[in-house]
Formats: sequence, C-alpha cells, structure tokens
Amino acid sequence: MIKKLSSFILVHFSYLVLFSQFSWQKMSTVYPSTVNNVSINYSIVNEQVIWSNFWNDLGKVAFSKSMDGGNTWNAVPAVFQYNDYNFTVRDFFAVSENVAFLATTYQNNIGRGRLYKTTDGGNTWNSIKDFTTGLSYVHFWDTNVGIVVCYPDMSNSSSKKIEIFKTTDGGVTWVAKGGSLLTNSKPNQIPRYIKDDLGDFFWFGSNEGEIIKTNDKGTTWSVVQTPYESSHYEYGSKSLGYFAIIDANTAYYTDFNTGKLYKTTDGFLTEQYVGDPGFGRQTFIEKIPNTDILIAVSGSYNPGSSRGSKYSTDGGLTWVLINSIGRLFVKSKGIDTTFAFGWDGLGGWDDYWRIVKLNGRPIDPQNPGTPQNPGTPQNPGNPQTGTGSDSDIFAIYPIPTGDYLHIKSKILLDSFSIWDFSGRLIWQGKSADNRINVSGLSKGVYSVSVLHQGVHHYRKFIKE
Repeated sequence: MIKKLSSFILVHFSYLVLFSQFSWQKMSTVYPSTVNNVSINYSIVNEQVIWSNFWNDLGKVAFSKSMDGGNTWNAVPAVFQYNDYNFTVRDFFAVSENVAFLATTYQNNIGRGRLYKTTDGGNTWNSIKDFTTGLSYVHFWDTNVGIVVCYPDMSNSSSKKIEIFKTTDGGVTWVAKGGSLLTNSKPNQIPRYIKDDLGDFFWFGSNEGEIIKTNDKGTTWSVVQTPYESSHYEYGSKSLGYFAIIDANTAYYTDFNTGKLYKTTDGFLTEQYVGDPGFGRQTFIEKIPNTDILIAVSGSYNPGSSRGSKYSTDGGLTWVLINSIGRLFVKSKGIDTTFAFGWDGLGGWDDYWRIVKLNGRPIDPQNPGTPQNPGTPQNPGNPQTGTGSDSDIFAIYPIPTGDYLHIKSKILLDSFSIWDFSGRLIWQGKSADNRINVSGLSKGVYSVSVLHQGVHHYRKFIKE
C-alpha cells in the first residue's frame, strides 16, 4: 500500500511540475570579491554547465560557473587582468566545463582582435591568435572546430569585407573564409549584434541588413540581402532585429524598431508577418529547442517600449504573459536550459546584467505540443465518437493506463513515437491495430506522437 501511494505521489508530483506556469528564477552568480557581481556574458554548455563572466574597461575579467544547471554558482578564483585601456571583451563561448574562448580587442584604439583560450576551467588564459581587425563573435561546435568573425580590413589593398576564420584544431591554425571570399557581401559592412546558432548552423547580420550564414560548421558561407535596409539600428526605417533559427532555411525574427514577429522559410529572401508580442523596439526572440515554444523578452531602455516576457506555443500567433519584468538576451538549449538577463527588470546596471533562468512549463491543452510540452493528459471523451481535445487528429485512452494505450483516430495511424518525462525519445514503432503495448514502461508521465500531414501531434499519458 505504501509503495503504491509513493508511486502515486511521484506521478502526481511529475504531473504538477509538467503543468506549472513559466516563471523566472534569479541566479546567484558568485565572483571573486575584487570584482562586481554582474555578468556581461553567459554561455550555456549543456543542462548542467553554465558559465558567466564579468569585465570592465580596466581590463579585469572574472568568471563564475554552475555545474548543476544554475542551482549553485562558484567563482573561478583567478581574475584575468589585461592592462590596455582599450581592452574590450567582445564575445565569450564555453565548450565544456574546462574549455572556453574569450574574444577581445586590444592595442590603444587600433581595435585589433585577440582570442584567448582556457583549458583548465578559467584558471589560466592563453592568447592563441591575434587578428588584424576587431573580433565580433567566437563560436565553437566542439573543442576543435570553431570560427571567429572580425571587422573588415579597411586597408587600401583589401576587399573591405567582413573577415571570417575557421579552425579545426582548437585554435592552433586558422583558414580564412571571409573577406573577398564573401562574394555576395557588400563592402564596408560590419557585424551587428544579432546572431544565432543551431546544430551545424551559425548566422549573423550586417549593418546593411545582410544575413551571412554557414550551415556546415563554417566550411562554406553564403550571403543574403534581407528585406531590411539595416540591422539592430534604431534610426533605420526598416531594421532587422533578433532572430531564432529553426532549420536550414527557416527562422523567426523581429523588426528591431516595431518588435513585430516575422518568419522566413527561404533563408531571409522573403518574409511573412506572424504576429506581435507587443513589446515594441528591441524585442529579443528565442525558440526553445525540441519544442514549439517561442520566448519573447524585452527590457528596452527606449521610450514607448514595454518590458517583460511572453511565450507562444502556436508559432507566434498568440502570446501569453510570463511577467512584466524586463529581460534581455534570452538564450536556450532546452526546456530546462533557458536563460536571460534581468533580475528585477527595473533598468539599473546591476539589475540588467544579472542572470535569470526560466522554470516551469506552459499550459496550452489545445496545442498539439512537443515532446516536452504535449499539453495536458487528454480526456478522450467517448472513444466511439472520438470527442475530446483535437480529436480530429487522434485521441488516447485510458488514462492512466497499465498495459495498452488505445488510439482513436480519424486518420490512418502507421508509426508512433514515445518520449519520457525529460523529453528523451525512448521508442519508435508501428501499430497495426491502433493500440500500443506500454506494459514494459516504468511508471511515470510520457508523451506519444503521430505524424499527420507533416506535423507531429502529441498527447501526454500516465503509465501506472
């Protein structure tokens, strides 16, 4: 009896966690006592390892790290000191708990780039490459394969195009991929503050509205002139804002000045209006990987812009308010690994450069959902009529189930997929009689999906 009660409590607790609303949790980053406890950059390695770093114009750089998904943070004892008064940290990227890269500029207003690397968790940093122009981005796919993006070389003999370099040996050697090789890029472009990565992809915007992108880990690059005349520019009449890559040709993005959401399905050649999160200028957008969830945040300093965060589970058509506290620079590697800046959202320096983490799950039972967000456990209504939420696609019963999960569907059901509570795919199979033998599954909460007209439709069920 006690064992059964414990199992019920565990399943009930899992159920409640899955259906809790989104909220933001403050991260208690810890830095050495000699620096301020604010973070200028953060980098998500995986569900457990997250780095953050502080720097100032005196060349002092410090690091904080979490090894448990943000629950606890510890200072990296060493403080990296560079004495050039023009020292600037331009970008930061962590590959593992021990390996990370720091992109900087240096040399008294000349604006040259220097890349640093640590292999011991941030205790020591070594200069691995100097570049003739300022560094904008650093991105690595693993400890060996990565790229840097630099400002154009403006010397008389140069192409005056953005410079890109790739390494396959952790930064020992570099091969030029930009400059004159960016044949479709206009000269005198500079990288702007909009970029995203997904799998083998890395895309970024230029000041005149170009998107420069690689879909093969930096081996080849292409340039597309978007429908926008500029990027990240508040005085442009049509300026491209932040974007989230969906696949090789698809992305969601915002108009920088209006905050309205658009979608491209042809790599930014054309756009389709989707909806309006309602925050106005400088709305950040992110898609949580392996879900249908879009997150929009804003913490704009601009008059007339709203502060807050919202989520959408229908591709940006409608939005649900999380709260009205200002947020900036949202990044995600999964439903339990989504972070942003903005502690109390009031706009102060210390506030906007403190990290928060997204907790909970959306509540949207009418949406087909995703493995991590399949909607509520479904009440199929009458199995003979198929009544119930979204029953034109399929309904499942009984819930909870012990051995067989029966499927009532008006479409021909062939294959199915089942995910566990954490969103891990554990089973793919076929059903000849519209039922699935789940007797071998452990007790808990799962989701099952079928594919219909190119769209996966998900339902959650409880195995008792």
